[in-house]
Amino acid sequence: MRIFIASLGTETSTFALFPTSVENFKRHMWTERGIEELPPSPSSAAPRKWVELARENGWEVVEGLHAWAQPAGITTRAAYESMRDRILDGLRATGRVDAVLLSLHGAMIADGYDDCEGDLVSRVRDIVGSVARIGVELDLHAHIDETILHASDIIVIYKTYPHVDYVERAEDLFRLMQRTLDGEIEPVMALFDCRAMGLFPTTHTEAMSAFVDDMIACEGKGGILSLSLNHGFPWADVPLSGAKMLCVADSRAELAQRASEDFGRRFYAIRAEADLRFTPFDAAIEEAKRAGSKPLLLADTADQVGSGAPGDTTHVLRAFIEAGIRNAAVVPIWDPLAADICFQVGVGAKLMLRIGGKLEPHSGPPLDAEAEVIFLKRNAVQRQLETEFVSLGDVAVVKVEGIEVMLTTRRVNVFSPSIFESHGISFADKQVVSIKNLYKHRDIFQPITRGQLFVATPGTSNPDWKSLPFERLPRPIWPLDADPLNFDAK
Repeated sequence: MRIFIASLGTETSTFALFPTSVENFKRHMWTERGIEELPPSPSSAAPRKWVELARENGWEVVEGLHAWAQPAGITTRAAYESMRDRILDGLRATGRVDAVLLSLHGAMIADGYDDCEGDLVSRVRDIVGSVARIGVELDLHAHIDETILHASDIIVIYKTYPHVDYVERAEDLFRLMQRTLDGEIEPVMALFDCRAMGLFPTTHTEAMSAFVDDMIACEGKGGILSLSLNHGFPWADVPLSGAKMLCVADSRAELAQRASEDFGRRFYAIRAEADLRFTPFDAAIEEAKRAGSKPLLLADTADQVGSGAPGDTTHVLRAFIEAGIRNAAVVPIWDPLAADICFQVGVGAKLMLRIGGKLEPHSGPPLDAEAEVIFLKRNAVQRQLETEFVSLGDVAVVKVEGIEVMLTTRRVNVFSPSIFESHGISFADKQVVSIKNLYKHRDIFQPITRGQLFVATPGTSNPDWKSLPFERLPRPIWPLDADPLNFDAK
């Protein structure tokens, strides 16, 4: 067997005002020399697993471009088209292939392209024709419709949020592709539109955990090969937005359609219970004033880079100062300029520093404060899974009014407590810690905190859906519309 593998991904917020360029991809993940030249990370995990499994099977592997960028605003047309064409040119140069495996995000939007993944996969199909098979792995915060279904043979989507199963799903996709190439199965796919949007963490409620368990339990039985709930990405104003249920079945299109609708309606029935609740900013600061035996963790949700926000607002830091909260930490604030100044003056220096508020109008205002540099580290990382690390760039930790503030040269979320432990910030003795995250931290931090609040802070990624200026979102859709599937009235 001869297989072609490539990657292209970013998560696009149409409400973020700073565009995504080729340079953003090159700074995060980029190689045209094979995925194994890159260190293990969430972005490289799927193609790395495919290369490993293909070689175990004695298959010939050809790799194209592997490129991934941090979530941000709309990708420039030139950037998307140049990366797309690198992949397509590599595929053409490869000649005959039996299969193509693509690691994509699913919510990449470029200038002129609402659906980059659908466009890319359709062009791949044009090159390989109807004989070669195409498999795609997607993040569950994707946008999908019949375009990508028509162009591909098998789509497998992450099942967990926080995303901890991307390697397992990559292996699922590979095994289904292997069985397809062996003639054992003939996959067909169907999609059901759940007419809902929001954030639905799979460990937040028993209902969502049970839903995921039920999907997994049904796979491999009665002709159902794979089930995926595509949650959708709520900060994207495009016609493809919204949650959809995907079924891959063996040969029987009617089975795929029936199963996708059945599970889609099951999800719709629990949508309100599963949706993540947010704490008002003022209420969160009041709770942060109280001391406890463990730290209170505040998630600064509207400025977390995983949703495309800049990651450089100072609203929480300013609120801590004004509330008289001192035994606290704010991690991380993306500010390459302030971090560089800290490296210039060195540990122990005290200076007036302008912190944050630099990237776009949503970022402001900055905070001007006297800061003491207490820690510096070049090429810093934090741990993700046991064998994966996420780069922070250079890290400077400063103390402002007694509050420890981490400044980074790369936009990044918090993945684990290692971001504190490895960079001079004690966690356990803090009264309150604010992190620029949405939900991915929740489970790993639960044992070491007295509580966690998901805070509706000011910023790009406002979680009040009804206040966002949607113009192209498909309607009706819950919660903007009460009951699009007429379920609640039954």
